[in-house]
Amino acid sequence: MDHRLTRRGLLAGFFAAATLSACDGTPLVTPTPTNSFNPPQDQPIATWELTGGFTAAGIAALRPPRLVVYGDGDAIADATYRSRLDPDQLRTLAGSLADDLRAGAAQKKPTPTMTIADAPVTKVSVWSPAGPLTFTAEGLDELRSDHVYADVLYDARDRLAAVHKTVSATAQPYLATRVRVVAVAALEGQAGTGSPIVPDPGPSATVKPWPTGVTLPSPDAEGLRRTDLDGDAARAAVRMLTRDLDQRGAWPTYHMADGTVVRASWRYLLPTE
Repeated sequence: MDHRLTRRGLLAGFFAAATLSACDGTPLVTPTPTNSFNPPQDQPIATWELTGGFTAAGIAALRPPRLVVYGDGDAIADATYRSRLDPDQLRTLAGSLADDLRAGAAQKKPTPTMTIADAPVTKVSVWSPAGPLTFTAEGLDELRSDHVYADVLYDARDRLAAVHKTVSATAQPYLATRVRVVAVAALEGQAGTGSPIVPDPGPSATVKPWPTGVTLPSPDAEGLRRTDLDGDAARAAVRMLTRDLDQRGAWPTYHMADGTVVRASWRYLLPTE
C-alpha cells in the first residue's frame, strides 16, 4: 500500500472539510471583538443645544438644551419633559450619531460659507468609546433648503429631534431639586438686546411684590439677575414664582422694595448643570 497517497488523501479531506465548515458559517478563527458599549451612566452621551440668535438676554440665560440623553437612558427635553431609552435604543442612537459625526462630509466647511443675521447656532455632542464628538453650525435649520451643510449633520440633528418629539409626547414632567431663577429690569418690555420679554397676559399681569422668600441676586453689568437655588430656596421659587413653561417670554412683573420693577421666571436645572 502507498502510505504517501493515503496521507495526501487525509490532508485533502481535512482541507475540504474546513472549506465546507467555513461555507456553513463556522469561523475558522476567533473574530476580533468590537468595542463594548459602556457609556458613563451619570453623564450625557448625546446633547442637542441652540445658542445665540435673536433672543433676549434673559431668555437666553434661562434657555435649556433642547435634549440631553444620559448614559443610563434618561432623556430630558427642554428641562421640562423626561422619558427613558432602553439599552438597544441608547446604543443605536449613540452609534448612529457617532457615525454621522465621523463621516468625512461632516468635517468639511460649508460651501459656500453663508450666514443669516441673528440665526441660532446648533450644537450637537455625542459620547463615543474613542472620545467625544461635536459639531456646531450657525443657521443649520434656516439654511437647510440651500444645502449649505452636509446631509450627515442634518441626519444627526433629525435623530435627536425624533427622540425629542417622543420624549415631549410622553408628557412625563421633569422635576428636580435645583432651579435657575432669572430676572431682568422691566424697561419697555425689553430684556437686554433681542426679542422682548412680554408681560404675562393672564390675571397675573398685575405687578406683584417680589416674594420675600425667594433670593434675588444683584444685577450684572447688563442688568441681568441670575441665580441657581437648591433645597428650601429652590422650593420657595417653584412655589412663589410663575414658570415660563412654553419659553415664549411671558414673564410676570414684580416690584422690589426699593421700587425696582423686574420680570422673572425659572426652570429646573439638569443633573449636570
